[in-house]
Amino acid sequence: NPMENESVVAELLRITDGSLVLEDPRERMEGLVARPGWSTWRVLREGKNRTRKAMKDWQKKNNKKMQEKRKEWEAKRAKGDCPEPLERSTDENGEEEKEKFTPSPYETIPYVPPETWDEDALSERTTSLGFVEYKNYDEVEYEWHRRVRRSCFPPTEEEAKRFELHKCLRSLPQDMDTGGFFVTLFKKVKPLSKDATERMAAMARESRGGVDVDADKKEEAAADKKEQSAKEGEGDGDAVMSDSPAAEEKKSDAKSEPEEPVVKKAPTGKVGQHKHRADLGDADFIPSDPSIWPSIIEQYGLPPTFPKEQFMVRSTGDAKVIYFITKSIKKELIDHGIQNRVTVINSGLKGFERCSIQENTAKYRVNQEAVQYIVPYMTKRLISADMDDFYACIKDGFLNLNTFSDSFKKSIEELEPGSFVVALKGYEKDVAKKMYLSMWRRPNCVNCFVAKVEMEGLISKMRALGYVAKVQETEEKDEGAAASTA
Repeated sequence: NPMENESVVAELLRITDGSLVLEDPRERMEGLVARPGWSTWRVLREGKNRTRKAMKDWQKKNNKKMQEKRKEWEAKRAKGDCPEPLERSTDENGEEEKEKFTPSPYETIPYVPPETWDEDALSERTTSLGFVEYKNYDEVEYEWHRRVRRSCFPPTEEEAKRFELHKCLRSLPQDMDTGGFFVTLFKKVKPLSKDATERMAAMARESRGGVDVDADKKEEAAADKKEQSAKEGEGDGDAVMSDSPAAEEKKSDAKSEPEEPVVKKAPTGKVGQHKHRADLGDADFIPSDPSIWPSIIEQYGLPPTFPKEQFMVRSTGDAKVIYFITKSIKKELIDHGIQNRVTVINSGLKGFERCSIQENTAKYRVNQEAVQYIVPYMTKRLISADMDDFYACIKDGFLNLNTFSDSFKKSIEELEPGSFVVALKGYEKDVAKKMYLSMWRRPNCVNCFVAKVEMEGLISKMRALGYVAKVQETEEKDEGAAASTA
């Protein structure tokens, strides 16, 4: 939503008045697919009867199961087996207390795109879906001023040229098979002016409902000073010496002077590190111990070109997980000492994980997270499978070898117990598709070490490639035969 992304960036550039500019990091991020930021957009808000909660409630009450129950209820009511429904509650004016949710004709399942993408069609579509569109800030109703602010609107043409919002990065899931991200890199080119500082303080004060930004800090400082004074006044002796008259007079003069707030010093150490949170993974990423690699290289047949320098561990002395770090992260951040300044909570992907099963000859197994970066180098313990065998592997629990084809079963039986990888035939070198499975060989069965969410994603990819499971195909044929008989 540009009202949460580009509009925020534009307002920061507007307030700082030239102190901040945007940098375009695309040149130093090789392989990144990112779309440019927007300089113009529509400003919309939800209608009162089109909130997310109202839509969710309506969908819940009108799903297939509820529709069937409603038909059964109406049939019973027609026979007189159940009472009539209660009347809706109304207010003192006789109107319904809750505004009725009305679905839009555009809310179809499956989704049907608009026939045309011109301005009139889009405006009519958004209105039908219950959104209210504003052309400018003057159209915003007073009660919506806190939700739809002036800064939510696109910059003027002159501001758009100066802000260069196209340098923002919009990473969409379908471009690189990732999550969705909005990234902006600011560069401070000069100190903030007094006017910019005041405007930022005013904006912060407004966001807090008019409360002074430093009010909490001042109260906290005063409380700390009062507590410190109380501690200093405590004594464990019976006799208390009184001050001289001159000292008493000096104290009274000091009390008349205004007290300066106590300023606390910033904590030392890394930014983001908290003394009460030792579970943030604050152990630095360091190169892995060379002694752990011989057994891994031997088991999986990794060549000398395998990038061992990109596999790192946490500095806890217990290398349970070996993480794969991309070249850019290692070169631009870790090698430049970023861990000396900030706490790196997490980075990279799990490449190898130490085994706890006694039957394995090597200490580490291949982890599904970074399997696509390891498979291209593997010459051992890598098996190709056709669609049927690959689909049969994507299941929880122990998988009996008899569930696979004879050729695939034979390939598994030739392996020693331990970790191995199954690749979909024809996609062994297609890293982007990631049609790989991290598996475990046992004496009479195998396990698939893949999270359930990723299993569902792999099955969806297979369907996109045109695969239909034999069980599903049989069920569809049975349903078709039953329909033709009826």
